Amino acid sequence: MTNAVPLIGSERSIDMPRILYGNFDFEHELAATSYNRPKQLERLNAELSTHLLAIAEDGDFLFSGGAGSACFPASIVIAGFSDVRGVESGRLPTHDAEFVPWGCSRPAISLAASRGWNFSGPSPEVVAAVNSRAFSFERERRHNSAIPGAVEIDSGDTLEAAIRSAADVWNRPVAEFDWLVKAEFGMSGRERISGNGTSLDDSQVRWICRRLASGERLFFEPRVESLGEFSSQWMIPQAEFDGLSSSEPELIGATQLLVDRSGQYLGSIFVDASSIEIPGPNSGPGAGDEGFWLSRQTFELAVQNARSVAEAAQQLGYHGPLGVDSMVYRSPSGEPALRPIQDVNARFTMGRIALEWFRRFAETDQPAWLLVPEVWLNQRGTAVTPDNPVVRLTSPNIVAGQPVRRVGVLIDDPGDWRKLLATDLRP
Repeated sequence: MTNAVPLIGSERSIDMPRILYGNFDFEHELAATSYNRPKQLERLNAELSTHLLAIAEDGDFLFSGGAGSACFPASIVIAGFSDVRGVESGRLPTHDAEFVPWGCSRPAISLAASRGWNFSGPSPEVVAAVNSRAFSFERERRHNSAIPGAVEIDSGDTLEAAIRSAADVWNRPVAEFDWLVKAEFGMSGRERISGNGTSLDDSQVRWICRRLASGERLFFEPRVESLGEFSSQWMIPQAEFDGLSSSEPELIGATQLLVDRSGQYLGSIFVDASSIEIPGPNSGPGAGDEGFWLSRQTFELAVQNARSVAEAAQQLGYHGPLGVDSMVYRSPSGEPALRPIQDVNARFTMGRIALEWFRRFAETDQPAWLLVPEVWLNQRGTAVTPDNPVVRLTSPNIVAGQPVRRVGVLIDDPGDWRKLLATDLRP
C-alpha cells in the first residue's frame, strides 16, 4: 500500500539484537506497588507476544517472560516475515542486547537491569502518569470534550450525585440510567464496573471501596451508544535536557478500532487520511446497517486533539510509542458527537501492530487486521497461511504446545472482512 509507515520509529543499535518483551499485563504492573504475574497471565502474554512479529526485524528475540513461545516455521522468512527467535528465559542473550518492552514498567526495567540489557526508555513514573486516566481526564477537561456528565468521584455519595446529575443531563430516569466507573489504570474493557441507577450490589460497593481505600482515583461517565472508535498512533522523540525538543511527535497512522460490547479489542481497519470520507463498519450497536462514516472534519479534529496529548506527554518526559483512542457517540440530542481523547496509551498498542502489518503486506487501501477465533481458522484449513496475500495469517495458532484462543489475520478485501465481522465476530 502507498501509505508506508516507519517500522519502529526509533533508532536501534547497530549489530545489537533486540529483546521484544511482551508484558501485555503492563497496566497491572503500573497499578500495583508489588505485582506477581499470575499463571493465567503468563499464558496470555505468551500468546499475545507473537503479535510483536509485526515490529520485529531479523535477529530479534520474542520474550514473554514465562510460558515460552513458538514462532512460525523458517519458511515464513521467505513469505516476508523477519527471521525472529521465539525463546524461553534460559535461551536469551545475557548482554549486548537492546530491551524493547510492550510498555515501560518497573518490573520490565528491573528485568532488563538484571540481564544487563541496554534500555533507553522513559522513567516508569512518567509512563504511569501519561497512562493514567487522570491524565486523559484532565486533557478532556481542557478541551471541553468529555462525555456530558463525566466526573471524578471520591465516595459513594459523589457517585450517587454524579448518576443523578448525568441522568438529568441526558434526560433519562435515574433508575434506568446506565453508567461506568473506571479505575485509573485499565485495559480492553477491564478494571471498570458498569451499573444501572443508584442501587449498587455488594460486589460493586467492594470494588469501589477497595480502590478508594488504596488511594486510587475513580472516574464516572455515562454509558453511551458508540457509533465508531478509532485511534491515532504516534512516535514521540526524546526531549532535550532542558525539557524541550526540536523534534515534534510524529503521526505514524490511524486505524478504526473494532471492539465488542464489553470493550474487548477485535481488530483494526486502516484509515486512509487522504480520503474525503472515511468508511468502515460500526464498532458498536448504534451505527445501523449503513455502517459508520467518519468525516474529514471529525478526523482532523481528533488528530489535532491527539497531537496536543502527544505534546503534553513529551513535555512530561515521555518518549516512545503512544496511541490515542477516540470515539464518535450519540449525544443527548441524538446527534453524533466526538470524544477525541477517550484513552491514552503510552506504550505499543494493537493499533500500532495493525499499522505495521498493513505497511508490510497490505495491497489495498482498506485492509483489516483481525483477531479471529482459532476455531474459525480450523474451519478454513490451509486457506489461511502466512504466504496467502489475500487472507494472511500473522501469528501462530499453536504457542507453547497449546492452541491459542485468537489468531491474527490480515484481510485485504473489504468484502471479506465485512462478511467475517457480520458473522463470526459480530462487534
